[in-house]
Amino acid sequence: FTAFDVSPDGKKLALVSRGELFVSDVEGKFIQQINRNSTERVKEVKWMSDNKTLVFNQTLDGYTNWYTIAADGGATKQLTTDKMNNRSLVMNKKRTKAVYLSGRNEIRLLDLKTMQSKTIVKDELWGFQGSDPGFSPNDEYVLFTAFRNFEQDIFVYNIKENKITNLTNTGVTEAGPIWSPDSK
Repeated sequence: FTAFDVSPDGKKLALVSRGELFVSDVEGKFIQQINRNSTERVKEVKWMSDNKTLVFNQTLDGYTNWYTIAADGGATKQLTTDKMNNRSLVMNKKRTKAVYLSGRNEIRLLDLKTMQSKTIVKDELWGFQGSDPGFSPNDEYVLFTAFRNFEQDIFVYNIKENKITNLTNTGVTEAGPIWSPDSK
């Protein structure tokens, strides 16, 4: 398996193996491949807050885009149609918002109620070389890394104020940031 996610209720798993999408109970007694009616490759998967719907990316004309599908099968719904790779999807604790990397220089915020996506940051992310973005525990900030003088710095984006702050700016790479539980 190359990707997996546990449902919010803790009872089910969503799995990706060899580009195919599967669901299972957490004990592994039941496993079912999801028929997406597509031969395109799946790379990532996440459960939505309803414990019934999956968000996943699969290739479309060579680029990974976001889709949803019911965990018991059905029609896929395409969320993005970009000519660049959408990847590294991270949801907030309540699973109402997600943040992801798009192409080599965009960070996007996805509203999981409306399924609308918007670019919040354009910066030097250098494609696949950066760290995954993330939310602060209080959902006020998005944490990410971007390159300055060939080294990664750690930044926060204030969602409400639409403001970016460089936290490091040391000239030495800092990567893989995570939040403390108190959001400070």
